[in-house]
Amino acid sequence: MNYSNYSKTPLEQWIEEQYRSNGVFTPNDLDIDKIALSFGVDIVYYDKTTFSENEERVIFIDNRNDRTEQRKVFFHELCHVIRHSGDQRWMPDLFREAQEIDANRFALYATIPFFMLEQITLPIHRSEAISLLALEFHAYPELVELRLKQVEDRISDSEFISTFTYNNQITSSLETTIHESPVSGLSYLQEPRIHSLYGLEDFSRPQALVIEQRQGFNWNKPLDLNVERNYKLHSSSFHRSRHDATVLPGDLSLLPNRKGYVTINLSRVAWRHGQSVTRLILPMDAIDDAINF
Repeated sequence: MNYSNYSKTPLEQWIEEQYRSNGVFTPNDLDIDKIALSFGVDIVYYDKTTFSENEERVIFIDNRNDRTEQRKVFFHELCHVIRHSGDQRWMPDLFREAQEIDANRFALYATIPFFMLEQITLPIHRSEAISLLALEFHAYPELVELRLKQVEDRISDSEFISTFTYNNQITSSLETTIHESPVSGLSYLQEPRIHSLYGLEDFSRPQALVIEQRQGFNWNKPLDLNVERNYKLHSSSFHRSRHDATVLPGDLSLLPNRKGYVTINLSRVAWRHGQSVTRLILPMDAIDDAINF
């Protein structure tokens, strides 16, 4: 794997900063008592089922479990303590599910941090690589495989986006100016055209959405987008131009009352790329990170 093409999420970066600032640099440093101390969390070992108390910032660990199981549940519960609030027994299913998704993702990042993973030379055969990492990080092979797949997908998406051919020619469609209303004389914007962009091997989910507004975007107004809709496939001869801009996780926010929708903060995109952009590239990973951060 070409680790240089891996892009860390803000959550990963934050965990890494916490680790480094508290002297956690290698897999051997991933002692749960040390990690708990660095995050300001207490651990109580007892002979009952593991759970956490968010308000008191305490994680109760089942002392009957082996080290691997204790680490697995610790990192999951750690996320609940430092990032979540409320009692899951009484909250709506949607909120509880969102917290569980967030805790599972946090556990992957915290159990096998990328800055440690990239220092390890992996065997060629996948089964041997999984066994090695499971031993190094005291993690279940199933969790290691999930983390490896996550890293590989992130690298694949990055390479996919970066290999788009930049086309510096300004086509007639890109030169189209904002139309004037024959009635009022005011400019108007048509609805953007949206297509889905797939990789060469995985057609289970788009790798990105392409949002095109030939007349130019309204940069002063956020753009609401249904990301769960099945959009038409983009042409296989897709070329990227200087009028394109990539949407980052920080440009996105969720619409609490509209499931499947996100809002793109167009003013943030314009701040980075200017207002000549006529096409946005929205990677699905950016959506995932916005939802789970």
